[in-house]
Amino acid sequence: GRSVRNPFRASSVMARRGGREVAKLAISQFRSQTRIGRRKALLGETEKILRSGHVEVPKWFEALKAVPPTAQMSAMRPERIVYPEDKLIRAYYNRNPRERFQPIDLASHEPHYVRNFARRQLKVMNRNRVPEDVALKIVEEMAAEEDRVASELEAQGLPSTRHLTPKHTLQSNILETIQQEEEIAWQLAKKFKMARLADKREAEMAAKKERKRELEEKQALEAAGAAEEEQVTQEDAPAEPEREGKSNETLKE
Repeated sequence: GRSVRNPFRASSVMARRGGREVAKLAISQFRSQTRIGRRKALLGETEKILRSGHVEVPKWFEALKAVPPTAQMSAMRPERIVYPEDKLIRAYYNRNPRERFQPIDLASHEPHYVRNFARRQLKVMNRNRVPEDVALKIVEEMAAEEDRVASELEAQGLPSTRHLTPKHTLQSNILETIQQEEEIAWQLAKKFKMARLADKREAEMAAKKERKRELEEKQALEAAGAAEEEQVTQEDAPAEPEREGKSNETLKE
């Protein structure tokens, strides 16, 4: 016999096919924004999917078609700028990690003293044709002499010039300074806490004294009321008969 086509099955097949087309469109949109598929045009991919007739025309398609996206220009990543003394600068900071904490004057047009040190070392290496470690010792002696002369001038209040040494002096041990600051902060917090505890204890003692005073006043009022009541009771009581001995003495008289 002739087979009858199931409309529900056909609609489910169309739905699955439409779902795949929607998924393709979503993936195409994602790839258009990533490096995977930058060569694929979003407008062309969308038109190809819409021609299948399984997906409704999205609301943004007319605007995309009226103003298509510009072609993405591909360019090579710029090379990293490296100076000849950069290697020597890294070596300097590896030898003296504390120098990383030295402040930098952003308003100054002079190079940083570490860069000056590395440039002088590189100059000695090229001029004297010596290895890096030998040039390092020579420049370190120059820096020590510069620091000695500058320190003497600064002690006399005279201006000094520094190119290979820092203008600021860091403390000998930064960890000790941090510990001292933490100790001061802890002492202040402890003092504040002790003051709060003292105020709380004083308030509790004052409240206790107030309760004691109120209790004493209450007891005094109760005692005064009891004495007054006893006095009233005695005044209202009948007179006692005279004793027999006293009455006999009266008869004898």
